[in-house]
Amino acid sequence: MPSKTMQKVTMIALLMTIITGVSSSVSFAAVKHGKTTATKNITSTGFPLSITDEAGHHVVIKKQPLRIASTTEGTDEIVSALVPKKRLVMVTTFASQPNYSNIVSYVKGIPAINEVNAEQVLAVKPDLVLMASYNTPAIVKQIETTGTPVFEFANFNSITQIEQNITLVGRLLGAQQKAKNVVVAMKQQIAHLSSLTKTKSKITVLNYSSDSYVAGRDTTVNSIIKDANGINVASGIEGWQTITDEELIKLNPDVIIGTKDDALMVKKLMSNPALSVLSAVKHHRIYLLSGANLTSVSQYVVRGVRDVEHVLYPNVQLPADSTLE
Repeated sequence: MPSKTMQKVTMIALLMTIITGVSSSVSFAAVKHGKTTATKNITSTGFPLSITDEAGHHVVIKKQPLRIASTTEGTDEIVSALVPKKRLVMVTTFASQPNYSNIVSYVKGIPAINEVNAEQVLAVKPDLVLMASYNTPAIVKQIETTGTPVFEFANFNSITQIEQNITLVGRLLGAQQKAKNVVVAMKQQIAHLSSLTKTKSKITVLNYSSDSYVAGRDTTVNSIIKDANGINVASGIEGWQTITDEELIKLNPDVIIGTKDDALMVKKLMSNPALSVLSAVKHHRIYLLSGANLTSVSQYVVRGVRDVEHVLYPNVQLPADSTLE
């Protein structure tokens, strides 16, 4: 999987079933190979919140966090939709890069971090740190020794999981209703988009990169393609994997998509005589889409659905990208 995309997809979405009780506790099943099992034993009355994160660490959030440090690009975008900007005291450098972020203007003025280190995180005096499970355990430990709660997320691989993850972040921040509203809006927008092309003949599509990576099943791109009423020809492949030119020819998609920062992909396909037999090449149906939308692991994934649906069914009138938040 391309390194930039891999860094973007570093959170887990966890199914939240809220049951009224006298204390707060969450127990989550382990995640293996990018798949989740059902969430268990969730009770909630607010803060203090006692919860087990996806690294298996017990986390206690004593009161509603007012200074949130986000160290993954996905949580940058999710948190921006749930709380006032003044509560977000750190984001990633990806958040200010248009190729990867939908909140470039929003994050102006917020301290940014490139590679996670305890000193830089602690310098903004957070009362909650959102991290990814691939971070070095020693860094997590160093932050936790100061009494600052750290919640670690693992990978997730579908729009459903993104919606569940938004619900989880809302719980961590004490913004449950706002998170619910965001998820409801996502579901409505995706349902509307899908309804506009559901009667069309299905188009086959492949997300391909210049380094020969494709998006198979259990990827957010696979989920995007399904909701866009397309058929992912790589759905028989697990996750992100490289394929040979011979395998690409066998898949023979009607449409090939990639991201705008990978113009080399188009050159690679068009300049290789062996690949001239591909339907997408013969009919000039190779498209470079917004990376911020196609690789989104936040509420902005709805824009990714719209973008893919637009290139699959160009004659169908779809909502403007800017109307999908």
